[in-house]
Amino acid sequence: MLDLNRASAGSGKTFQLARYYIRCLIAVRPPESAHYRLRRSDKEIVDGLRSILAITFTNKATNEMQMRIVDKLDA
Repeated sequence: MLDLNRASAGSGKTFQLARYYIRCLIAVRPPESAHYRLRRSDKEIVDGLRSILAITFTNKATNEMQMRIVDKLDA
């Protein structure tokens, strides 16, 4: 799956990217189900980390995204 997001400055791209990253990391939809579950096994988390690529074009956006992800996962 490929999601491409483009938007102007200040429109919330970094927030949305961080939110999407966290959702991809913690939620999984089993093949036999139409619903997501919010609990992944250790293997699913490792596989999830390997399958996510997030690209930003400024160091500021990269740092902001990292801070948002860490803050949400630490809460």
